[in-house]
Amino acid sequence: KQWYQRRVRAHPGHSSLLLQQHNLSSLHAKLRTQYTSLKLPTALVLCKFFSQSDSVQEIKDRFDQLTHQQRIYLETIKKDYDDATLIRQVKHSQASERFLGKFTSLYSAYKDYCDTLNTIVECHELLKEPEMEEIARDDIITMDKKLQSSYSEIQTEIIDSLLPSGNEIFLEVRMAAGGVESSMFASELLRTYEMVAVSRGFQWTMLEEDARGDVGIARAIASVSGTDVLGMFQFEAGVHRVQRVPFNDTRTHTSTAVVIVTNKPEDVKIDINEDDLEISYMRASGPGGQFVQRTMSKCRIVHKPTGISVTNQTSRLAQDNKKECIKKLSAILLKQELDETLSDTEQTKKSQAKQGDRSDKIRTYNYKSGVITDHRYKVEVAGIPDYFSDPEGFSELHGKVSTVWQLQQLAQIADQISSEKSKKAGQTSN
Repeated sequence: KQWYQRRVRAHPGHSSLLLQQHNLSSLHAKLRTQYTSLKLPTALVLCKFFSQSDSVQEIKDRFDQLTHQQRIYLETIKKDYDDATLIRQVKHSQASERFLGKFTSLYSAYKDYCDTLNTIVECHELLKEPEMEEIARDDIITMDKKLQSSYSEIQTEIIDSLLPSGNEIFLEVRMAAGGVESSMFASELLRTYEMVAVSRGFQWTMLEEDARGDVGIARAIASVSGTDVLGMFQFEAGVHRVQRVPFNDTRTHTSTAVVIVTNKPEDVKIDINEDDLEISYMRASGPGGQFVQRTMSKCRIVHKPTGISVTNQTSRLAQDNKKECIKKLSAILLKQELDETLSDTEQTKKSQAKQGDRSDKIRTYNYKSGVITDHRYKVEVAGIPDYFSDPEGFSELHGKVSTVWQLQQLAQIADQISSEKSKKAGQTSN
C-alpha cells in the first residue's frame, strides 16, 4: 500500500480513474486474493485492468505517459514523415531526405510506443477469458516494461529533434565590459568550451586568437565540428556576466564577455527545375547575317519562382543559347543564395552580441554564492569551479536548460497547431 501511494503521488494522472473506482483497502484485498503469487509492483501493473467495462481509450490513458503537447508534436511529425516518404517514392527531394534523416529515430520510437499500447489493450480483452488469463497477464507485464523503454527513448529523441542540426560551427568569444577582468573571463569561457568539445569527441580548431597579457583574450574564433555540435553549444550564445573579486582588488567587480555561435554555411548548390522555367525563342538582332536574323536562335528564360529573366544570342544555335541562359540564371541564383546566407549570419551575430552590456546578460556567474543563473530559462546550478574544470559540470547546466527549452518549444508548437486548426474550422464554417 505504501509503494502504491508513492506511485500515485509520482504519477497522479495515470491512476486518477483507478482511484475513482477503488480505494486502497479494496485494492489491497483484491491483490491478496487474486494475485498472491505475484510481487506487489507486478500486481499493481495488472490492477489497472480490474474494471472490465473500461473503454479502449481509458485503458490507453492509464498506461500512456506522454503529455498532450508531446502527443500533438509527435502526431504532427508522424504525418509529415508519412508525407515525405510518399514524396520520396515519386521523386528525389533534398528537403524530404533531410527530414527523413532527422526524424527516422523519433518516428520509429513513437511507432513502437503506439504498437505497444495497442498490444496492452488486446491483452486486456484476453484477461476476460479464464484459459488465456495467465498468458495475458505475463504479456501485460512484458509490454509495460517495453512501454517504459519506448517512453524514455522518445524523451531523448524529442530533445534531439527539436535542437537545430549542425555538424560544423564557428564559436567566437570576445571580451566586453570590464577591462582586464573581462578578458580573463573570456579566456576561461573559451578554455571551458574547448574542454567540453574535446571530451565529446568534437574536432576543435583554433582559427584566431587575440591575446591580452598572459591570461586573457580580446577575441578568439574556433571551428568546432562533430555530430550535432550546434545543439551542444547553441545555448551559450549571448552575453555572459561574471560577479567576483579580482585577484588585484578587494571589491566585487561585474564584467561581461560575449559568445557568438554560428552554423558554418554549407556549400551552396543550385538545382534548377525545368518546370520552373518559361523558355521562349525569337529572332536575334544585330550582326550575324541572314542565318542569325532569320532563324529563331535567340533564347530567353524566365525563372517563374523569382521572376528573373535572362537572354542569350551569342551562338547561331538555339540549344547553345539555351545552355548559356541556364548558366547565367544559375550564377544569379547562386549569388542571391550566398547574399542571404551572409546576411543571416551577420544578423545572428548582431542579435547574440547586442552591445555586450551588463544588462544584456543571458547568464550570471556569481562567485560569492557559487551559483550560475541562466536568466532566459530561470535555471540555477551550484558549483562554478566544476563548470569551468569538469565537463560534467557543463553538462548539468546544459541538460537543465535544454529540458526547459524543449518544454517551451513543445508548448509553442502545440499552440501554433491549435491556432491553425481553429482558423481552418472558422474558414470551413464561413
